[in-house]
Amino acid sequence: MFGYVLPDKPNMFMKDYAQYRAFYCGLCKSIGKSCSQVMRFTTNYDITFLNVLYHAIFDVDVVIKEETCILGPFKKKPIVKDDEYTQVIVDVNNILGHYKCVDDIKDNKSASKWMFDKLILKKHYKRAKVNLEKIDKIVSKGYDKLRDLEKECCKSVDKVSDPFANIMKGIAKELFKEKYDDSIGDMMYALGKWVYIVDAIDDIDEDYKDKKFNLFLFDYDYIDKKTFLLEKHDDLEFILMNCYKTILDNFNKLNVKKYEGVLTNILWYGIKAKTEEMLTRSEKCKKIRI
Repeated sequence: MFGYVLPDKPNMFMKDYAQYRAFYCGLCKSIGKSCSQVMRFTTNYDITFLNVLYHAIFDVDVVIKEETCILGPFKKKPIVKDDEYTQVIVDVNNILGHYKCVDDIKDNKSASKWMFDKLILKKHYKRAKVNLEKIDKIVSKGYDKLRDLEKECCKSVDKVSDPFANIMKGIAKELFKEKYDDSIGDMMYALGKWVYIVDAIDDIDEDYKDKKFNLFLFDYDYIDKKTFLLEKHDDLEFILMNCYKTILDNFNKLNVKKYEGVLTNILWYGIKAKTEEMLTRSEKCKKIRI
């Protein structure tokens, strides 16, 4: 995924931050265990959020143990132990990662992405595809529709963001099964839409330079990102805050008990903080590590 759905650390209670880190590091180790050590670099904040939500919706108690990490072999830290739920999320991550690579390759003929997908990711994707056939079809269909809209140079924010939003909604429907309801679906749809739009804002400068599709470049005399954010601030804020409000309204209906502090911080504070950052940051967002 993209790496924008992360906590707002300054407004996070220490216990929730420790729990989130344990989930993040645990997912990283699970990816290394079931895939390879190189694949651990695909660990990201969006998929960590999905892992926390998955465990929360099914009311799963995780086991946290002190373990060392390949990046810190001399100091133990809390790690969420691997379980069947995390392994499902690892498969989701591999599917999303594969199609993101394919999309990037088609966009800019990226040799590095082609090599990573073909030599490292694809074999793990093939296994994930067998395990989660319906989710694979949802993601494949969504990216196909997205590419069609981009080829048509569609100018509608709602239409262009709809395929990725539906990918997230479809994944949620398959993951949560009997626990799924409209609140989960609408929340994940709005989150997917928010992620797509934030990514378009983040990439606009390089998309302009590389002459790639970006829905905000149509009918707009682009100068630079700073000018774009100043001139389009109110419109962008309206779109993103609508997504944010929909996310919150539906999350509040879920009444989750486990990991509520982590999820509340990410959705109430993290999304808002990232929205404010994206509306003012003229350089490309740096993916910080937790």
